[in-house]
Amino acid sequence: MYTELIGNLQNFGFTENEAKLYIGLLSLGEATARELHEFTHVPRPKIYATLERMSKKKYVEVIEGTPAYFRCIGPEQLTERLRDEFLFSLNETLKELNLQVT
Repeated sequence: MYTELIGNLQNFGFTENEAKLYIGLLSLGEATARELHEFTHVPRPKIYATLERMSKKKYVEVIEGTPAYFRCIGPEQLTERLRDEFLFSLNETLKELNLQVT
């Protein structure tokens, strides 16, 4: 399932399961945990914890209900968020390195 894309997302800090679920949600639009399991083959016991982590990072929205549905943010939002996080981290690292020089 989208091996190169999964690898690219992993380069940006996604776990393999996070990458699979993001791609699955992008493909399905909205989905239940069961639908995601069937589409991505991520083990069912891992799906909820992974989606919760992704929700905390604001990569995934939870639509409460029985069952709950999930949807991901769009690719543009995702790449913008990843870029902002990377630039913030890079700037913080630069500050720390400059403190070591003085």
